[in-house]
Amino acid sequence: MKILHLTFENFQDVAGLLSRSHKFFGDEGILVTMTHSRLGFPDGILLNYPFLNSKSINFLRRIFKRTDVNVPPEELKFKIKGEKFMERLFFKSRDILWLYRLHKFWRKYDFDSFDIYHFDGGVPFIYGNRILKKLDKKKIVAHFFGSDLRRWGMNPYLKEYAQLKFTSEVDHIKIDPELIFVPIPFEAEKIKPRLRENKILRVGHSPTRRAAKGTHEIITIIEELKKKIKFEFLLIEGVPHKKCMELKATCDIGIDQIGNYAGTAYGRSGLEFLALGIPTITEIPEEYEYLLPDHPFVNANRKTLKDVLYELLTNPDLRHKKRIEGLNWVREFPHPKRVMELIYKEYRRMNWIK
Repeated sequence: MKILHLTFENFQDVAGLLSRSHKFFGDEGILVTMTHSRLGFPDGILLNYPFLNSKSINFLRRIFKRTDVNVPPEELKFKIKGEKFMERLFFKSRDILWLYRLHKFWRKYDFDSFDIYHFDGGVPFIYGNRILKKLDKKKIVAHFFGSDLRRWGMNPYLKEYAQLKFTSEVDHIKIDPELIFVPIPFEAEKIKPRLRENKILRVGHSPTRRAAKGTHEIITIIEELKKKIKFEFLLIEGVPHKKCMELKATCDIGIDQIGNYAGTAYGRSGLEFLALGIPTITEIPEEYEYLLPDHPFVNANRKTLKDVLYELLTNPDLRHKKRIEGLNWVREFPHPKRVMELIYKEYRRMNWIK
């Protein structure tokens, strides 16, 4: 089979890794992206749609507060993208430009020839249903990551046409219980764990968006704890992914996120810390624990982070225990082959394959 994975941007290489992982089942996955990866991950077939990630568009996003992706847990609910007339008008107008751009790629790469179409992030080439109508006899999958579903809602036409809907965000289950959870795929075996600790322990935190990870609260708590115990704090942000990993590898403890503002439980950052053999703190609400069986994360929230971090800093046995648990878990639970097995299980349930 040939499977096309389309994503807005290959952010953190999630869609890219999914597309490459079809090889485990003898199938061919092709990645198609709408805009260039800002972190340097593979673009696959780059459509290079106009007005995406340009300075002018990013300025307008800030003006209209489109960069604010935070959604408090109590406000999680199902929404349809483009419910407001002006939003819908903008999306429909943008479709005209995107369709013009898409036309030459469609023929050049024979986009009609694929068996399954994975829309990773919930954008089916354009906002409207023109492409989905064209693919009406094909197998359509929606796979949600990040904040789009949480903040802006589900594309109404994808809601109608997608026969399978996955998510890799645990709190999306509250938004739409019909979504099928599969972990974020991650190649932990490609990361070499660090072997020894620093004499003065170093705590690392690498937010892509500070507001999404509760960074300001983390920094405040760190400064309070520094008055009680000696350690270093390294804030890693605004650097290419390779440099980010080099800096992470100098840390002894990692903090993924607290607050569940624009994501819940953990992200790729937490997986990277675990794969480096670094005990990792994050906030996982009890209601989602069942989705992450035997996870090795050290659970903390804004009220408990200070005490939890102090315990890790002063207890070498606990750090060693969490290091081993983390390495074992991260090499198995989110392994791309295991994630793809979960996806192919649903393919079989739909009678798409035998």
